[in-house]
Amino acid sequence: MDIYYCQYDLPLGKVMLSSTRAGLFSVVLGEHDLGSHLQELGSRYRCRFREDPEKFQDIYVDLAGYFAGLQVDFNYQLDLRGATPFEREVWNKVRQIPYGQTRSYKWLADQIHHPKAFKAVGRVLGLNPLPILIPCHRVIMQDLSTGGFSAGVGWKERLLRLERGELSLL
Repeated sequence: MDIYYCQYDLPLGKVMLSSTRAGLFSVVLGEHDLGSHLQELGSRYRCRFREDPEKFQDIYVDLAGYFAGLQVDFNYQLDLRGATPFEREVWNKVRQIPYGQTRSYKWLADQIHHPKAFKAVGRVLGLNPLPILIPCHRVIMQDLSTGGFSAGVGWKERLLRLERGELSLL
């Protein structure tokens, strides 16, 4: 399997994108060691890496628009290989949360007909390989506190503020 990748500097920080022929494979937000991330993917999936920024031009334009405060529909084909049916169910429901809105972990568990699984939902969101595209930052605690985020709570708070129009990156 080939994994194509590139890294961009966007207004909130670095974003590393990867994809396979089947679709977008991962989004890594923030300052991460690119080599370590690729090595981890390589050992897990036995793949070859090909740096190919041209492959990501469309999503780069969409991400730039998103970080400029525009509502963007990230309707890209995703490669969720290895995901369990439960993970796919959670991530598919999260993709339906409208831009600028939030829902609770409990709400999400109720929506997928597992009302007591809100902690499991939180764990699944922590495994989300495609933050922003699968907008897990829109899921917060029932008491309206932020909750966790794979790239750190600071990223989650900034993404929520961006979507509410409270943060200008221009």
